[in-house]
Amino acid sequence: MTEVHSLATDVDQLLSPERLSDLSGHTVTDVALTPITPPFAKSGSALLQVTTNAGTGPRFVLKRVNVHRDWLMRATEDLRCRSVTLWQYGLLDRLPDSIDHGVLACARDGEGYALLMSDFGGRLMSNTPFSTEWNHRFLFAMAGMHAAFLEGENDPSAGEPPQSRERTPGGQPFLAAPELGLCELRHVYQMFSPTVGEREAGGVDEVPQRILEGWRAVRAVVPPDVVRIVEPLVADPTPLCRALARYPQTLVHGDYRHSNLGCGADEESVILLDWQLATRATPSVELGRYLGANSALLPGAKEESLRYYAAALQRHLGSDAELWWWPDQLALGLLGGFVQDGWAIVLKATTWDVGAEAREHWKADLAWWCDRVRDGARLL
Repeated sequence: MTEVHSLATDVDQLLSPERLSDLSGHTVTDVALTPITPPFAKSGSALLQVTTNAGTGPRFVLKRVNVHRDWLMRATEDLRCRSVTLWQYGLLDRLPDSIDHGVLACARDGEGYALLMSDFGGRLMSNTPFSTEWNHRFLFAMAGMHAAFLEGENDPSAGEPPQSRERTPGGQPFLAAPELGLCELRHVYQMFSPTVGEREAGGVDEVPQRILEGWRAVRAVVPPDVVRIVEPLVADPTPLCRALARYPQTLVHGDYRHSNLGCGADEESVILLDWQLATRATPSVELGRYLGANSALLPGAKEESLRYYAAALQRHLGSDAELWWWPDQLALGLLGGFVQDGWAIVLKATTWDVGAEAREHWKADLAWWCDRVRDGARLL
């Protein structure tokens, strides 16, 4: 693959007044950094507010990532920083106009990497309930991204292939190019596994310890037949990954949840941040994460979101596209949603401090997910 954008040699070059002036279109004379701690940043990366011209100039956010600090990078074997490679090789440029990824420039940063991003201020959702309008907008943008990168070579009704159905000179699918270093599907289903929890529990982040607590709770709370399906897949997701590989693959953001989503300034686009878990997978892998992480914030039943997404995908692909693969990959992807997030769903239904009203929601949610596990398991 050919680089589309070059990395700055270090953070000083990335944040030079000259570069910031070029990026913003405004004259920058001085630069200051202030650490920030968003409430939902749990992986170990560092975020800094970049202010210019003594606070009167353009503002940015700097994200510094390093595999030695970031347990999710270690869990997914991300040695090159996917958020950087997606920008470096131009995939973020290929996103639909409805998605604003916010990445302006990237740099080497010692043993890690740094990303300079737009400052979206208060436009991120950050645990805010989704209105019906915004839920639909997030799902429509998701479907647009999936349609743009769908690899459906095996579907004769898919129509003319978009750019992203190119293959590399070695004959492999474009999204599988090693330069991109996309997350493998096995990582998706094991990043929150007890194995990762045990390995990372001694660090400064609380999530690995919660992972262990959650999977112990699954065994105590979830019906035994569901535990017998899920526990082996958490330990070894190969059967699930193999089943999902039968269907068309696309670019999946991998963490399409409230803290990475926001409302675009033009009232049409959506903000979608943090591409560290980007994956080549079926669309249902995205939906499993979306429904699992955002469940208590959605405006209606999960089935309504699934129907809206399916209609949006059909609209993006065209009315002639026959989505022969949709029902079975959806059942498998929702099974995968619980393999990935079952530990957190159970904790929210039992011991996490989520409030009485939310607790009842998560209890009902747990029953819904158990049915999805049973439904998906028949296709393994």
